Amino acid sequence: MKNSKIITKLALMTALMGSGVTTTLMSTNASVVKAYTAPTATDKDYSRIQKLSKQPGMHKVTRKWYPGWDLGNNVHSYINMKTLKPFNDISNPGREWASITAAGTINGTPYVLLNDLNSAPSYAPAAFFALPYGMKFKEGHKPVEAYLGAIANSDNGYLPLDDEYGRLPVKTNTVYSDRKDGHFELTMAKYGQNHGKNQGFFIGKTVIHMNDGDDYYPVYAYTPEEALPVYYIKTSDIDQFEPATVTYRKIGTITKDHKFRADEKKMSF
Repeated sequence: MKNSKIITKLALMTALMGSGVTTTLMSTNASVVKAYTAPTATDKDYSRIQKLSKQPGMHKVTRKWYPGWDLGNNVHSYINMKTLKPFNDISNPGREWASITAAGTINGTPYVLLNDLNSAPSYAPAAFFALPYGMKFKEGHKPVEAYLGAIANSDNGYLPLDDEYGRLPVKTNTVYSDRKDGHFELTMAKYGQNHGKNQGFFIGKTVIHMNDGDDYYPVYAYTPEEALPVYYIKTSDIDQFEPATVTYRKIGTITKDHKFRADEKKMSF
């Protein structure tokens, strides 16, 4: 994946309940990068790769740039094509764009093929490229509790010594519902896109079964900086939301009928 800006070394700071989480993206050496231009994906492209990812083998698609929607932060989402084990690189959702050239099922797992011409081709779970939904709170909604957590194969674990998240490897889907500062009320003012005419949240509909036995959806909380911290809401709380057209700056717009329009029709990297 590549960030939507060409930056040689980039470290992102994400605030999670007052604790700093440092996320380091793939470095890009501007002197050796082979630049090229390709279209950005639409909702139809997302639907196509999801459909193809359920079919055995790898099936080619026209190269396009897709914002990734990892189900958590600091995820080892790049998969070695030979071993099917994660690389050390970590990625985060929304602000990183991947060049996808194929999709299919390998050994029972749906994948997409990432190939940006400047690094070795690799796989990523197709679930990380499921387009989220634009949502807003219903009028008179009940309070919705959001939780800090981490998905398997991520570095978003809690370090008690420093009282910080995002510092330890996590092997299983983990929610910090038992910690006092591990959950909070989800509000538009603090965690939503609350400026302009297209206000709301991007919320994924991929069910994530956590270690507490409950099921959750990811909320891609909005920040005007380069990171989108992922929080989790219980699937039962989705009833407090309704479809809405929502725009996230530097990514694009997801309409209430689940159409996606990227900020730019083409991107050069």
